[in-house]
Amino acid sequence: MTFMNNNANIKQFQLIKFINENCNDDHVISKISIVLRRDKIEAPYYMNTKIRISSCIDMPDNGIIHAMNVLNHNRMHNLTEENYNEIKSLIINAFDNDEESDQVKIFKEDKRLKIVLMSKNDEEFRNLLENCHELFEKIDNLID
Repeated sequence: MTFMNNNANIKQFQLIKFINENCNDDHVISKISIVLRRDKIEAPYYMNTKIRISSCIDMPDNGIIHAMNVLNHNRMHNLTEENYNEIKSLIINAFDNDEESDQVKIFKEDKRLKIVLMSKNDEEFRNLLENCHELFEKIDNLID
């Protein structure tokens, strides 16, 4: 019996959108990290995405009564120079003018760009998905 065939392609950001739309918990915590690099010899244009989603129910007097890791996903990409530049532009155009906050952290170096996006509740998570849909769609469509 084959669990998955070789043509399976999980669209990572479609998956987190599906989880969000079908999750009944209001306290969903997400952390999305996207790292672009252009310093490796064997893969000159490279991207690593990490997605973590947790859900918990807490009570003000009793602390956390339930916590669950819903998703811990990592995907690595070798990119073409064109895709690298397009994703880099999407990140810079979407977040460079914003001041850093608890939700958005940007780290820039000469050959490396990293963005970390965090949400601490369901509303922030939905806003993150909506505000970054173009970037997330571009990354999801790298593999068909």
